[in-house]
Amino acid sequence: MICVIFDLDGTLTDSREGILKSIRYALEKMEQPIPDEKTLQLFIGPPLTDSFRDHCHMTEEQIEQAYGYFKERYDATGKYENAVYPQIEAALQALRKTGAYVGIATAKPEEQAKDIIKHFNLDPYFEVIRGANRDIGLIHKEDILREALQDMNAITAQKYKISRWYMVGDRKYDMEAAKLHNCVAMGVSYGYGSVEELESAGADYICENPSDLIVNIAVDTLL
Repeated sequence: MICVIFDLDGTLTDSREGILKSIRYALEKMEQPIPDEKTLQLFIGPPLTDSFRDHCHMTEEQIEQAYGYFKERYDATGKYENAVYPQIEAALQALRKTGAYVGIATAKPEEQAKDIIKHFNLDPYFEVIRGANRDIGLIHKEDILREALQDMNAITAQKYKISRWYMVGDRKYDMEAAKLHNCVAMGVSYGYGSVEELESAGADYICENPSDLIVNIAVDTLL
């Protein structure tokens, strides 16, 4: 039996519009300069607080204020300025037909992730949805993936032994977390990271689309 854990932004959904509009909103409220488009793209994937620190050079106090403004708009509007990538639902259906267990590990706050998955009627496909929780210090992908794997182990322990674990994502953070937790690192090139970024982070496979993902998982299980 296999388990496939997905990233959310840039892997299951194209959330660019809502995230970038909400970042601009936060920076405008703070009267801070807005980075160029190329830099703004780097905000998608890692924890937002890290991005405000790295790309806007904010103090910790400013980061908290910026995050609050971002959340103000994103919770109300931004999270729904989003679209499921083509072929994703078909890929999820294909995985479930094989009996695979499927989950999510995202650096997006967990409640936001659950709202988005429910909004797009994808929640029946997932046993586990794990996201960030700043209140308990759960922020970075490697820690969130660890929690998702533990949750999945608890669910499956009385039924099947998971023989192969997969982490699917579009950024280096996903590949690095996969390697840390002994998962097969499945990179997707249709998201926000480049092929070079995924390869440098140790991706075992790089998939051009969700159908390619299913083929590569099928091949890998035969090796």
